[in-house]
Amino acid sequence: MADAPPTATLSPYNVFWLVHVIMELPMGILAFLSPADLPVRDLTPSTVLLARVLGAFLIASSISSLLMFGLPDFLPGKRAAAVQLLLFHAIVSSIYLQLDNDVLHVQLPAVLANNSHVQEILSKVSISSIVGILHGVLSLLITVWWQATIPQVKGAAQMAHAKSQ
Repeated sequence: MADAPPTATLSPYNVFWLVHVIMELPMGILAFLSPADLPVRDLTPSTVLLARVLGAFLIASSISSLLMFGLPDFLPGKRAAAVQLLLFHAIVSSIYLQLDNDVLHVQLPAVLANNSHVQEILSKVSISSIVGILHGVLSLLITVWWQATIPQVKGAAQMAHAKSQ
């Protein structure tokens, strides 16, 4: 009788895969299908090309994230994909946190634009800083997932080692 594969419960931190999809899929679709509607000033044909390429990446990484969400945390491919997302979100966070305030032009829906709490926040923190902080928080969540799932990786490695003997 063959040994059953190691069972693994999904860490609650796996939610980062879905958060990535929520954050990036809408922007990916917009950048790919309608880059002229991006909230960026002075789009040129070259920046439209880059936006469409980035949009394709965001769509692909969102689809991959949906597939990765339900897989066991000890799988090397899942962990490699997590490292890729960690690096992406950390780098994007740094880019947005250093961005000049006049690069993005975002029009908030009236319900938000007329809200005094939102106006107060935006008087202190720029949209680009908020986006940078969100990406930074997501990269932190990925790091927490990585650390929290190390015992599963060790357990799977020990089981594989025991099988080989």
